Amino acid sequence: MQTLRDVRPTPEQLTIVSRNRPGIEVIRGAAGSGKTTTALLRLRSLIGMFTSQRRRQQSGEPVRILVLTYNRTLRGYIEALTRQQVAETDGISLEISTFAKWAMSVIGKPPVIQSDERKRKILELGVGINLDKDFLLSEVEYAVGRFLPENIDDYLSARRDGRGASPRVERPMREAIINDVIRPYQEWIDLKELWDWNDLAVKLAKEKLEYSYDIIISDETQDFSANQIRAIHNQVSTVSSLTFVVDSAQRIYARGYTWHEAGITVRPENSRRLQKNYRNTVEIARFAASLINGVPIDDDATMPDFESCERHGPKPLALKGKFSNQMHYLTEHIKKNIDLSSQSVAILHPLGGGWFSYVKKCLETEGMPYVEISRKSDWPAGSENIALSTLHSAKGLEFDHVVIISLNTEALPHGEGEEDDKLLTLRRLVAMGAGRARESLIIGYKPEDASKLLNLIDVNTYDEVEV
Repeated sequence: MQTLRDVRPTPEQLTIVSRNRPGIEVIRGAAGSGKTTTALLRLRSLIGMFTSQRRRQQSGEPVRILVLTYNRTLRGYIEALTRQQVAETDGISLEISTFAKWAMSVIGKPPVIQSDERKRKILELGVGINLDKDFLLSEVEYAVGRFLPENIDDYLSARRDGRGASPRVERPMREAIINDVIRPYQEWIDLKELWDWNDLAVKLAKEKLEYSYDIIISDETQDFSANQIRAIHNQVSTVSSLTFVVDSAQRIYARGYTWHEAGITVRPENSRRLQKNYRNTVEIARFAASLINGVPIDDDATMPDFESCERHGPKPLALKGKFSNQMHYLTEHIKKNIDLSSQSVAILHPLGGGWFSYVKKCLETEGMPYVEISRKSDWPAGSENIALSTLHSAKGLEFDHVVIISLNTEALPHGEGEEDDKLLTLRRLVAMGAGRARESLIIGYKPEDASKLLNLIDVNTYDEVEV
């Protein structure tokens, strides 16, 4: 499976790549603006700076580098890109990992509670709280990830940055979440001598490792929690470079924090915003922009800008009909229009797993090799150029052609009202998925079960095909 093509930094990116100085840098930018590429190009320059420093000091210590990202699929992709930029030598110690895997490794692989057991216990404790089960789980994750345990009462009065206005979570409900769920859950897990994933971040936020890092790059930082940011910041050397790559317009998890409360000082001199969209065609960017137009944003968000795109291509297609007819159209379209020897296709689904069974059958019948990339730690090295992935696992990746299937109510449930938190998250999620495409985009849905998300997309940004 292909990764990014070899690229040269643009003038916009060069201003960041050439900033070889210690300290914190925040790289903001929209989908397709080259944020990750810029950070990795900058990594090469920073390695030169720190290795020269080691030589001047006549130090035998390696330059310690940590590149972190949110999920396993993106980790494998980032590793493939990083290896293109960095030649590991005796003077360099390079780690590329997800936060969870890195934290587990450096802490010593403590026993972490299984997700199903965690979910059951939280829902059992929160049975008297009038919130949807999935929303309650995400609200608990939001609160414990944003505040350190000793500061959890700050949740009572804090503005809920990063969360939608609906459902409303007023102070009495927040008190119930803390007193009936968060504190009893922590007592229960301590008695069982287990760790929650947030406990890893809390420990590293409070305790330094025996060694520290000279260079850290945190990609897709908008989906890290505040405690994870604190943990990363706590592990840098006295003289170090820490780069955060962020676009909160693409946030797809229950996160939200201010840089200040996470202990990070962001000023104009240490932050840069990449505006130009190099990945998408005008037509793809216009489609994505219409989907998140009106979604609340903060300073770390950069909206898709189709006017900055330099290339034109076909309008996105919306396949309307039975799923079997959608797949027939899709396989014929790939055979006629896409050269799989040199171009990549991603077929994305909101849920993945068994939902891909029929897709696999169709591809196998047509003799089209594919690879599943969701939750895989290594980027596939084979020649297959059709990837199957969940939308979540596709974040940060890019492909020549993207197909988003099953934009149906069954796969994309949400609450009522335009300010519903789940609906806002889904809008960002689908827009993010659409923004993975370089050349073309196809979406598919069943008319009798069409997601309400489709009503939010400008009908002038796509052509509909009945299949």
